[in-house]
Amino acid sequence: MDHTLLIARSITQAQRMERTLELSGIGSNIYRAPAGLTDRGCGYVVSIQSKNLTPALRQLREAGLQPVKIYESNDKSYNEVKL
Repeated sequence: MDHTLLIARSITQAQRMERTLELSGIGSNIYRAPAGLTDRGCGYVVSIQSKNLTPALRQLREAGLQPVKIYESNDKSYNEVKL
């Protein structure tokens, strides 16, 4: 199953994003960011199913939350999605 990773600035932002998506009926999980996806060496991602990207971004924008970057994950490779 394809997933989209929403990069968060902090664990707190990731938790807020996850809560917002949960209240909207969009399933998500928080993980440590895979190596190489963040500038800081460590970070957090909110993982969602790729099919939910558009409604997820809409809900996050309405809540005043914006991911730092977005990556699509396919078979262990990551491709950046332009915001």
